[in-house]
Amino acid sequence: MIKLPPDWTFVAQIICFFVFWQLMRWALFGPVQRALEARAARTTGDRARAEALRAEAGALATAVEAQLAAGRREGGREAEEIRRRAEAEEQAILARYRAEALAVLERERATTSTQVTSARAPLRSETDRLAASVVEKILGRPA
Repeated sequence: MIKLPPDWTFVAQIICFFVFWQLMRWALFGPVQRALEARAARTTGDRARAEALRAEAGALATAVEAQLAAGRREGGREAEEIRRRAEAEEQAILARYRAEALAVLERERATTSTQVTSARAPLRSETDRLAASVVEKILGRPA
């Protein structure tokens, strides 16, 4: 039962509570609070560092992608240049062999023409002799 007015034990309990509370604050609450703040600072610092590292990794990935794209463009340009040079070389080779083939063809045509002309000369004289012989036999007189 509660007595009114409270006796001296009530006041002693209140004083003991405040003393105990101050001792607990000094021995337990303060160090625990500091440990929790240090832990939060480390966690927040680690998170901030992790975010900074993620941002840096993103920037590096973007730079690498840009360099890869530039390398692909350069490789494509060089491949196109190589293809153009190969086509030009192919055209030069084809032109050279085409010219050689035309030279061989012209030489063979000239040789053939010379052979035809030399073969026709005796045949022409033979043709004239045969024609004269045919006219003489048909008409009965020399032509």
